[in-house]
Amino acid sequence: MKNYILLIIALIFVSCDQTQSNAGVIQNDDSKSEVVVKLADSYLAGNFDMAREYFSADSKHYFNDLEFDVDGIIEGYNSHSLIFNDIKHNDRKVYTGYFSDGTIQTFHDFNWSATSIITGKEYYYPAHCRWVWEGEQIVKTNCYVDPAAIFAEVALFQESQE
Repeated sequence: MKNYILLIIALIFVSCDQTQSNAGVIQNDDSKSEVVVKLADSYLAGNFDMAREYFSADSKHYFNDLEFDVDGIIEGYNSHSLIFNDIKHNDRKVYTGYFSDGTIQTFHDFNWSATSIITGKEYYYPAHCRWVWEGEQIVKTNCYVDPAAIFAEVALFQESQE
């Protein structure tokens, strides 16, 4: 019995010590992850306008190293459906980190694929997006994907519109 009590006390101390060095908690079934899934699905459907409900008015959005405001990022993502068919987020993983310093970020990892409307060429690239929250609003996004195909197809689309 004495050993049992010592074991419980030792576990309590070990548990307390691990909590203090823990960087945070990751969840994938929380409301913020659900919002990002909803936003990703709206992009895939070709209309990212609902993002205005979740983005703060002064939020910053980065596509690789290009910076956009709210209107610019929504317009840019909406334009993908004019250039590509069958846009998908394959093997999508969405999870939110609630960090011990108070920051909250949702991570969105997937393999982006689409077929060009103009050339019929199929593309498939790994992608990673990060959505930074303050309260219930997204204040910053970063999406990293090889932009070569998108930029090449945008140039062809723009030529076809002239």
